[in-house]
Amino acid sequence: MKREFAVLGIVIALGIGIFGGWFIPSPLTVPEGPSLISTIKTRGTFNVGTSADYPPFENFTYPFTGAIEGFDVDVAQLIADDLGVTLNMMHLDFGNLISACSAGTIDMVAAAMTYNEERAASLAASVTYISVSQVVIVKETSILTNISSLDELGLLTVGCQTGTVMQDELIAVGNITVNAYPSAVVLMTNLINDNVAAAYVDEPVFASYNRTEDLRIIFSTGSEPLAFWTRYGEPELLYVMNNAILEAYLDDTMFTLFDKWFG
Repeated sequence: MKREFAVLGIVIALGIGIFGGWFIPSPLTVPEGPSLISTIKTRGTFNVGTSADYPPFENFTYPFTGAIEGFDVDVAQLIADDLGVTLNMMHLDFGNLISACSAGTIDMVAAAMTYNEERAASLAASVTYISVSQVVIVKETSILTNISSLDELGLLTVGCQTGTVMQDELIAVGNITVNAYPSAVVLMTNLINDNVAAAYVDEPVFASYNRTEDLRIIFSTGSEPLAFWTRYGEPELLYVMNNAILEAYLDDTMFTLFDKWFG
């Protein structure tokens, strides 16, 4: 019964976002020329940008080679299927994804990207497709113990990924030495090699790496919403994105993907 109520709440929230989104004015000028969705269908490919170094959301099947796989990729595939085109995942540094989407290099961002007002000023967000907690993690051998706030990391060197909300939060504390890395792979390597005292990541990333490394969580935030992103002035594409997410919850596809990628 709890699951049914949870699903109902998600569906209501997503429905409000989908249908309400048609009436929210864009803060940016609507582009001239053909719509993005017609361009995608004419092209035959849906170009989706990600940072393929953040398992289980997105990762190369082999380091920086092979196909890109992950939870975000499977959800993006649902959108491509609804568009009737081929999904083309494109790897970029996380910090370059927003500018690439704004410039038209990619059609959508799917990169475990948390919703915040700063990003929403540049791109249009989908409805929330999953909410996750952010966690501070350390090696099992670390002398650090559980903390109740990020302030307790003062005077330590803490790693995170460049361009994330975690980086912003660590910098805001003021007396933390923040080492930001372009990829989660490099970040976790530096944690394992003791170049940073702790790392601040999304909880599923901890779960993924904890399968092979001895790690533990010392701090966890409340869950925060993740969204896909596209350019403003493209309501048709945004509708397809939102509708694919809603349908995935309604027919249990999303829960199948949860089981597949998050166990």
